[in-house]
Amino acid sequence: MGCSMNICVHRGTNEIGGNCIELATASSRILLDVGLPLSSMVDNKPLDEYRVPVSGLYVDQSPDIDAIFITHGHPDHYGLLPLINPKIPVYMTRAVRQTLLQIQPLLPGDFDISHLDIREIVPGHPVQVGDFTVIAHLVDHAPASVSYEISDGKTRIVYTGDIRFHATMARSSWRLASAAKNPDYLIVEGTRLSRTDDVVNERYQTEDAVCAGITDLLRDSGKLAYISMSSQNLDRLCSVIRACCRTGRTFVIDPYTAALLDIYHDCFPSVPNLDMLKNVRIYYGISDTIAEKMKSAGIFYRHKLHKISADEILDNPGQYVIKYNWRLSDWLVRNGVTDYNFIYSMWYGYMHQQDTWAPHMDKLVQIHTSGHASRDALAKFVRRIAPKQIIPVHTECKDDFESVFGVPSLVLDDNEVQRL
Repeated sequence: MGCSMNICVHRGTNEIGGNCIELATASSRILLDVGLPLSSMVDNKPLDEYRVPVSGLYVDQSPDIDAIFITHGHPDHYGLLPLINPKIPVYMTRAVRQTLLQIQPLLPGDFDISHLDIREIVPGHPVQVGDFTVIAHLVDHAPASVSYEISDGKTRIVYTGDIRFHATMARSSWRLASAAKNPDYLIVEGTRLSRTDDVVNERYQTEDAVCAGITDLLRDSGKLAYISMSSQNLDRLCSVIRACCRTGRTFVIDPYTAALLDIYHDCFPSVPNLDMLKNVRIYYGISDTIAEKMKSAGIFYRHKLHKISADEILDNPGQYVIKYNWRLSDWLVRNGVTDYNFIYSMWYGYMHQQDTWAPHMDKLVQIHTSGHASRDALAKFVRRIAPKQIIPVHTECKDDFESVFGVPSLVLDDNEVQRL
């Protein structure tokens, strides 16, 4: 290799999710993300079957990777971590570290990374790993998501990870364009370049618009409302809490969501925890894998003073917004609460992967904004950061990048090694 840098996208050139990108010089190798493909959510295959062909990465190999850098806490970017050699340092932000160590093990499966050498990376503070200098930049996507700026002293690369420009951390995403301007290469995601089914209503283009939409629905209707959403979507949790405050409603969550709020408050003091919220209660009538793991860890009843019973909800259903729980919903229907609103606040594609929402389709209202940048916002960002070349990842339409962004594209296939 001489003094040059090589890139190999082991997964992510032809699909959304599953990112794993290797950068290498003659004496140093690093990985950017080690994700699972989105298909793993429904395939239920053993984790080993999703390995990417990276020598020196796994626990059954002699370690030959100098470090791994994780952009954020979604499985399509960190999901292979349980398989990696514990002698390889893994860098991530504090909030992502706390979530993966404390919350992810509570979910179904045997996710365990407690044996790994996980190191906190502080945005804006360079980390030196062999020939590489790596700087994390906060961006808008999931809690404490970062993009990475990587240099070997000769070539400078920016890897966006997953990014958007329309929620709480939007300004951070735009700041990346000036902080890391004119890179030699921009490794950029293109999730929404091929997706058209996530734009359901032009009204919900920002998180503020989502909050306003939920507020309007609650204000205009005296009915009970369910909301189906990810507990790890911090922006959405805060939007629902604000909407409930504005309309005098009470938000009913589960113990798992309460545990996440504790972690987010610890990492981001501006995020309220349960003790600071008068309009959030916890329904404990849950019996599943998560509940049993939380009980074993001694954290299930941490906020028992905020407990609410199903009978309390039944007494005045129009007072409540419930983070959807099918057991509670089924009980309320059997006890006469059949008139309600059902807010679906996730990617449209998930709706057709499960039968969970089938009983509520006639009452369903979709109020959601994407976790990824729109085509227009991404094009504006590319113009601002002004790379010499772009490298498409996390996309199903890599051949369109050059025409969309007007910048020369280095189009790779999975596991293709390219000298930069």
